[in-house]
Amino acid sequence: MTTAWSYWTSEIAKRLSKLTDSTIEPGDLVVPPDSKLGDLAFGCFKLAKSMGKSPAEIAKDLASKFETKNSDVATVSAAGPYVNFLLSTGMSVHRVVRDIEVSHEKYGNSVDGADRQVVLEYAQPNTHKEIHVGHLRNLVLGVSENLLLKKAGWNVVTASYHGDVGAHVAKCLWWMVKSRKGSMSIDDLPMDQRTGKYLGEMYAEATRQLEAHPEYQEEISAVQQKLEAHDPELESLWLETRRWSLDEMAEIFDDLGVVIERQYLESEVTERGQQMVDDLLKKGIAKESQGAMIVDLEDVKLGVFLVRKSDGTSLYGTKDLALAEKKHAEYPKAVRSLILVDNRQQFYFKQLFETLKRMGISVPHEFIGYEFVTLKSGAMSSREGNIVSFEDFRNSVTDYARGEVLKRHEDWTEGKVTLVSWCIAMAGIKFGMLKQDSDKIFTFDLEQALSFDGDTGPYCLYAATRLASIIRKAGPQNPFDGELASTFDHDSEKALALVLAAFPSRVRQAAAELRPAIVAQWCLDASQKINAFYRDVPVLESEGELREARIRLASVAREALVLGLGLLGITVPDEM
Repeated sequence: MTTAWSYWTSEIAKRLSKLTDSTIEPGDLVVPPDSKLGDLAFGCFKLAKSMGKSPAEIAKDLASKFETKNSDVATVSAAGPYVNFLLSTGMSVHRVVRDIEVSHEKYGNSVDGADRQVVLEYAQPNTHKEIHVGHLRNLVLGVSENLLLKKAGWNVVTASYHGDVGAHVAKCLWWMVKSRKGSMSIDDLPMDQRTGKYLGEMYAEATRQLEAHPEYQEEISAVQQKLEAHDPELESLWLETRRWSLDEMAEIFDDLGVVIERQYLESEVTERGQQMVDDLLKKGIAKESQGAMIVDLEDVKLGVFLVRKSDGTSLYGTKDLALAEKKHAEYPKAVRSLILVDNRQQFYFKQLFETLKRMGISVPHEFIGYEFVTLKSGAMSSREGNIVSFEDFRNSVTDYARGEVLKRHEDWTEGKVTLVSWCIAMAGIKFGMLKQDSDKIFTFDLEQALSFDGDTGPYCLYAATRLASIIRKAGPQNPFDGELASTFDHDSEKALALVLAAFPSRVRQAAAELRPAIVAQWCLDASQKINAFYRDVPVLESEGELREARIRLASVAREALVLGLGLLGITVPDEM
């Protein structure tokens, strides 16, 4: 479907091409920095050489000759080297309303992905630790990037990968057993301690003990070797404690809207990873170095990639080789393999991807990085044991939101207060993390994130619920019945329509660049225009066709904003 924006840019480009006897592309048109200049502009710089005139002369000439008949363009003017086009209020608003009324939830869809398959791996918290605030950005970004890719027509397979074996598990279980005087039985462990929090405490204490007593490393290494050798008693403890972590993860994922189609575990690929290292040695891709096994990548300035430790145990690299092979075998039609991890691991993944190329795994792998999350109180570390758990964080944010709701609606039912508080809390958390590009460190400020004013999720929710209030009061409306172009006449109507018209291109760009921040910024722009429309335009007080037209504009504006927020994983309540 041709959208309003593409119609305007295509029509103007076509007429300019005819006037200049050259090829002007729709993408050559830009939005002027000041809306008083016009709604679209064309810079005449590239025509100067072929036409032998200055850009300003060309702009003035084109403005005088441009024919606006049978177009949505109302007036054309020249400003320096630019030709500026002012769209007709009635026609432009009508065209946008019609687009959204026809498309509904498909508004902004594209076929860029052409139903090609892409594997998106995110949501990789390790077991035997507690999920904390530091994990949130990965989860929130992954949810939004999945939704954006699907909106762009990709067939997305979402995958998670959890470290359920390795040094951190060995440390956790080592101290759990050691602190319980060698007992591997958990029969006497209270049910409320069978949690990720308890396991995280065991890990943090093991780290402290190791720092104080380096000689304990031999004991921890022995535990890891026993786990890889499937020692029955230790494996039983590992499986049970792993279950606590995975069950907790499932609940948190559900709360955040994380949907995973294929859950991978490191334990699935550990043995195969060791076999692949042996194969790499035989093929000469890997070699021994001081007892360890490495892939020398110095020729491409990537240093040395360690694939097996000197004591024979596995590393992340060992298992990641097997994971890539497994993904490729299970999803052979995938044309892209995306991995969302924090920026500190960027060099490691460059090494991994180069090694995979040398192994003949040709599917393009892409690293999607992000900076970490901190709180106003500072950075966190599982190793140091000073983390803020997701559960505690979510509860504190939700409690704050609940207080704000009760200030405004003491008469609401408990269920309604709970639902709206959750919506506001999730909007504050998610929007806060998505509104800025992921290459910047994000510091969460609770009061700022939940403010109903400013560049926040609740501000956007409030704009949507304002429109919902108008629509409820208006009652049932007639279905779409043709053109109402002559009805729209207010500047705030047009300003709102133009930002709604930009939605498809913003979504398409966000999906192509995997940058949810583009959609978040659009949501802010739309919310500002919605609030101006709500303030300036009397909707319910209008009469006849004018009232119907304005209600329809309010309806599509809410629909588009809900779509935009939905692409950020944010649920919009009917009231706030």
